[in-house]
Amino acid sequence: MKYDDDMIHSGIATFVASDYVTLDEIQNYDVSVVGVPLDMGLTYRGGADEAPRKIRECSMWKKIDGMECYDYDNRVYVKTNNLHICDLGDINIEHGDMEKTQSRIAEVVSKIREKNFPVILGGDHSITYGSFIGVKQGGNYKKLGLIQFDAHNDTEPDTPHFSRINHSNQFTNLIKEGYLDGHDMMAIGLRGICNRVWDDFAKEQGITIVTANEFNKMTSAEMSKLIYEKFKDYDAIYVTFDMDSLEAQYSQGVGTPKYNGINGLKALEVLRSMNKLNVVAFDLVELSPPHDLSGITAFMAWEVLYNFLAVGYKKNN
Repeated sequence: MKYDDDMIHSGIATFVASDYVTLDEIQNYDVSVVGVPLDMGLTYRGGADEAPRKIRECSMWKKIDGMECYDYDNRVYVKTNNLHICDLGDINIEHGDMEKTQSRIAEVVSKIREKNFPVILGGDHSITYGSFIGVKQGGNYKKLGLIQFDAHNDTEPDTPHFSRINHSNQFTNLIKEGYLDGHDMMAIGLRGICNRVWDDFAKEQGITIVTANEFNKMTSAEMSKLIYEKFKDYDAIYVTFDMDSLEAQYSQGVGTPKYNGINGLKALEVLRSMNKLNVVAFDLVELSPPHDLSGITAFMAWEVLYNFLAVGYKKNN
């Protein structure tokens, strides 16, 4: 039966109960959502392949349709974007073949970016490798920047025991293969003790790093200004949001949890401010529903997507 707005727990779970379409039908929409149920790139706890379905379930109760709202966090009136959203379902994963899977991700995301705005639901963080390449191929950008929200910098060297592309080295590979210049990247939320070679590579490549402690000491306005000043001259920005970037109370249900983390409300406010930049793609990664016993991480994943799409996305880009 057809979805009823008043019956949020009924019907097929598409993102915000949007139309389920094929890749050939997306030209009449503003945003195309696609899932990548991939966990081949994980190096610790599994379950990220279950995330796209869970995020869709959490999204069913709210629309992004130009509603007049009141923001109690800041005591201001807000009008949300009126977005025509479609859901493409999930990309087929080639189990056991990471290279083929990444090529498939790049191909699909490229076709979406040619027509409208891609939202990619991971999956582990290795999906950003194929997705970023797809966005680069699907758009004619002079300068494409990348904003990464993450507890880890994911600049590990190649390792002999995991896939050539995994969730710890996707940015290493993007930089080494010439798809991304480190100077065009900002990593937000890094924390804890990590192998020095990760940090050495990041610094050598010119990646701008904002630690979790530094983020939390700034106001959301100060952080938003820092992002804007770095990327104001870029004609396109790719945003990747790893759920483990958030403070521990919201990031229990991830593959690689870590203490501390960026403040949840402040993160949402920073995402809302991104409508000053030309963001051309957004991915969300590393939610692990089997480890999300309370469901709070899945709920927060939806809040991240909602706050960006409803307020932080500059339509018609």
